[in-house]
Amino acid sequence: SQAPIMPFYTDAYLADTHHLSAEAHGAYLLLILHIWRCNGTPPPDNDRQLARITRLSLPRWQRSIRPQLEGFFDRSDGLWRQK
Repeated sequence: SQAPIMPFYTDAYLADTHHLSAEAHGAYLLLILHIWRCNGTPPPDNDRQLARITRLSLPRWQRSIRPQLEGFFDRSDGLWRQK
C-alpha cells in the first residue's frame, strides 16, 4: 500500500454498524483493510474471493455475512466499492 496510515472514524463506524454481529464487524473491517492495502481498488463481486478476504467459509459468507454487508457497498459496476 502507498498509504501507511488508514484514517478510521470510530464514531461514524460505530453509528453505521451498530446492527452488525461481531462476525460481520470482523468481515467488514477485513474488507475495508483489504481495499486500503490495495490502494483503494475494490474487490470484484465474487463470493469465493470475498469469502477468502473475510476469512469465512463460502457458505457462511453467502448465507449470513454477505447479506449484512451488501448495503455498505456500491456493487453496480460488479465491484464491492465502499460508499
